Amino acid sequence: MTTVKITEDILLKELFKLIPESKELLKPYGFLKIEKLNIEDVVTDKLSLKGFLKLMGYGEGTVGAVLKDIQILYNKKLEEV
Repeated sequence: MTTVKITEDILLKELFKLIPESKELLKPYGFLKIEKLNIEDVVTDKLSLKGFLKLMGYGEGTVGAVLKDIQILYNKKLEEV
């Protein structure tokens, strides 16, 4: 598996395909509500990571922190392979 730099512009659909564990990471930031409303398919196809967090009311600081956590998840996944 090659190293990929995850950016805030990645679509949620692509993010979840690349790193399924990231869905759990996003639940406290509002993704749980998206699941409960049963609109996951619509949201993941249309929104980037940054767009999702902005929609949920979070600013740039949170986007950076979440992005860092996602990159850590991805790096751990690489180490396992």
